[in-house]
Amino acid sequence: MTCPISFPVHPPTQPAQRQAEATRLAGLEEPCQERADYFAYQGVLLLTLGRPQKAALSLEKALLLNPGLAGAQLDYAQALAEMGQRDSAISLASDVSQHPDIPFALKAWLSEQLDVWKGDGWLLDWSIEFLGGAESNLNSAPGIQFLTLTLPGGSVPVQLADNERIPGGAARTTWVGSAARAWGGGMVLFNGEISTRNSPGKPETNQAIVSANAAYFHPFLDGQIGLRFGQTRLWMANQPTYTSTGWGLLYQLPPPFAPAGCASNLGYSDENRDFPAAPLQAGRYSGPKAWLFCRGEVWDFNVLLQDRKDRARDSDRLGGDQRRSDITLGIARRLGPDTVSLWVQRGRDLDDLPYSSLLGGQPRRVDRLAGRLSYEHPLADQWSIVAYLENTLQKSNIALFNMENHAIYFGLKFHGR
Repeated sequence: MTCPISFPVHPPTQPAQRQAEATRLAGLEEPCQERADYFAYQGVLLLTLGRPQKAALSLEKALLLNPGLAGAQLDYAQALAEMGQRDSAISLASDVSQHPDIPFALKAWLSEQLDVWKGDGWLLDWSIEFLGGAESNLNSAPGIQFLTLTLPGGSVPVQLADNERIPGGAARTTWVGSAARAWGGGMVLFNGEISTRNSPGKPETNQAIVSANAAYFHPFLDGQIGLRFGQTRLWMANQPTYTSTGWGLLYQLPPPFAPAGCASNLGYSDENRDFPAAPLQAGRYSGPKAWLFCRGEVWDFNVLLQDRKDRARDSDRLGGDQRRSDITLGIARRLGPDTVSLWVQRGRDLDDLPYSSLLGGQPRRVDRLAGRLSYEHPLADQWSIVAYLENTLQKSNIALFNMENHAIYFGLKFHGR
C-alpha cells in the first residue's frame, strides 16, 4: 500500500463517512509516516470525531515533520483545549495569531476562541429533542384494581375505577442549555431545562417541567468547591402541581482521591418542596450525596449516592417525616459515531409514622426501580436520531402506592452551537 499523493482539505461532513475515513487513514500510517499532511488531516478528522487525545498525538507528529503548518498548530491548540490544557492552547494559538499572513477571517475567529479559552467569553451549549411515542401509564395511576381498607368492623375491599390508569401516545419536547464563564478566579455556570409531554385527547395527563439553576465553582484545597441555587416547577393538566426551591454545596476532591480519568464529588443539598393542590405534602428535603464521574475515549460511567430526609412542614401530614435513599448508575458506550447509554436508579422511601389507620396503620415504605436504555445516531453535523425505552416499577407495603409504567420514544435531536 502506498501513501496517496494528497489529502482532502476538510474531513467528510457525514458522521458515518468520518468514521470510515478514520478507519482508512489508520491503515495508511506506515506508508505515510513521513508525511506531515497525512498526520495533520488525521488529527483534524479525529477532532471532529470527539477524540482529542488521539488527535493531539497525530498533530504532534505533523508539527514535528513540518513546524510551519499553521492549520495544524491551530488544530493542535484545539485538541489541547479539549483535553483541559488551556494554558498551552492559549500560548500556541496566540503565536499563530501573530503571523503577518494570517487571513482576517481566521484572525477574528482566533480572537473569539482565545477569549473563550481565557475565560473572557461565554461557553454555550444547548440541545432540543422532538420525540413521539407511547406510555402504559401516562398519569402514574396505582397498579391495582382493589384497595383494602381497615375499618373497625374488619377489612373491606374497595374497587377502583376501571379507567384509573391511562395509556396512550404522547409527544415530548425537551430543551437543555448551559452557559459557563470564568469569573473571579473560578467559573460561573447557568443550567436550564424545559420539558413538555402532550397526549392527544388526554389533556389531564399533559405535563410541563421547567428547571433552572446557577452555580459558582472555585479552586479550594487542590480541588474545587461550588455553591448552587436552583428551582424546579411542574405543571399537570396546565395546573401548578409542584415547586422546589433550594441550594446545594459541593466539593470536588483532589485528583489523587479519584481513579484516573474520574472526578469524585461530595455534596449537601437543601430544598423546600411545595404542592399547591395538596399543601399538607409540603416539606423541607435535605441531606448528603456523593458521586463519581468517569470519562474515557469510548466509555463513560457515573454513580450517584443520596441519603436525604423530607421533613414535614405540617404535623398533620400522613406518615410524618420521610427518609429517602437512592443509588443511580449511568453507563454510556460510543460505537463509532453512535452512542448507547443505560441509566438505572434504585430508591427507597420510608415514613417515620403510620400512614393511615384505614390502610393498615403502618409506616409507608416505597421501593422504586427505574431504568432507561437510550440510543443516538448522528445524521448530519448537528442533527441526530434518538430513541429510548424506559421502565418504572414502584412497590409499597401499602398497595395504593404500587405503580408501573413502560415508555418508548423516538425522534430527532438538534445540537445547538
